[in-house]
Amino acid sequence: MKINIEDAIRSIPYYPRAMKYGGDDGLVRLASNENPFPPSQGIINAVLDAVFSITRYPGSELELKQLIGEIYGLGHEQVVLGNGSDEIIEMVLKAARLKGKDRVVITEPAFAYYSIASQVFGYEVVKVPLRDMRTDLEAIKEAIDERTRIIFLNNPLNPTGTIFRDGEFREFLKDLPPDVIVANDEAYAEFAEDKDFPYSMRFIEEYPVLVLRTFSKAYALAGLRIGYCLGEASLISFLERTRQPFSINSVALAASKAALADRDFLRFVLENNRKGKAFYYRAFEELSLDYVSTEANFILVRLGRDAEAITKRLFEEGILVRWMGAYNLPDYIRVTIGKTDENTRFIDALRKILG
Repeated sequence: MKINIEDAIRSIPYYPRAMKYGGDDGLVRLASNENPFPPSQGIINAVLDAVFSITRYPGSELELKQLIGEIYGLGHEQVVLGNGSDEIIEMVLKAARLKGKDRVVITEPAFAYYSIASQVFGYEVVKVPLRDMRTDLEAIKEAIDERTRIIFLNNPLNPTGTIFRDGEFREFLKDLPPDVIVANDEAYAEFAEDKDFPYSMRFIEEYPVLVLRTFSKAYALAGLRIGYCLGEASLISFLERTRQPFSINSVALAASKAALADRDFLRFVLENNRKGKAFYYRAFEELSLDYVSTEANFILVRLGRDAEAITKRLFEEGILVRWMGAYNLPDYIRVTIGKTDENTRFIDALRKILG
């Protein structure tokens, strides 16, 4: 069938998915920054209880918003929920529409969906290179022009795991044009250990800052697709108006409330991440491999011009990692910090391949 499609849509690349295989195939999955642990028993119980209500439309969003608000000292009207952070990214793009303001600024590289969604909604995307694998806030500020409407930041940054710090962010926000919205995606924030990691919520009343968070990573609910956004109440209200009705299913709502209540599980996940990160650092240093120090649950490691071939060899050994060619980093792979035995299998396989 032939049908006319705008060039702007034809030019959009497919989202760069990692290889996925179903079932208990024995693969070590370290390609998608997922939490390697199953949900806690409390979360599982909440999910099982919620199954009996799936004949009804979801109805407990307000309760989850109140719980999230209590954590950050905000009102429920300052919280909007989304079907993963992806829907929130779309909400921002829809709610921010303004005549003559049709540019979005992102880093290069960045989470791929910022660019994809921006193009879908008719924005022009301006990409600002990293500096030393970090977000260059000064260069991003210089890239702002009279057509700029949204800046998507990612902190910690996927795919490098690096961060910008509190003082840098505060300085960046000063003197921004009044019609520029800053969407700060903190999907990996729970893993950050740097004491100067910005507490972005303190800026939302003074500046048009939106803070995106997710239950997919530290809370181990990636398959249920639920995220949230924090901001000044009137700005959040405009995002809320662009939402699909009932975009968060009742099982995801129940699981998220249980996840927030289970602080022991979160502490366990973060401690595993700290230990796994230290293990990877030691192993990469023993193998004389350059890596980027991370504040997330993944590490970017340089394997040189054979990075893609090594990724394929690792798959043959039952290990899934992400080759970063799609992010214009063809010499690198990104590996998720998994369970202790998964991390060990990856390093043993890598040693074998590197000889």
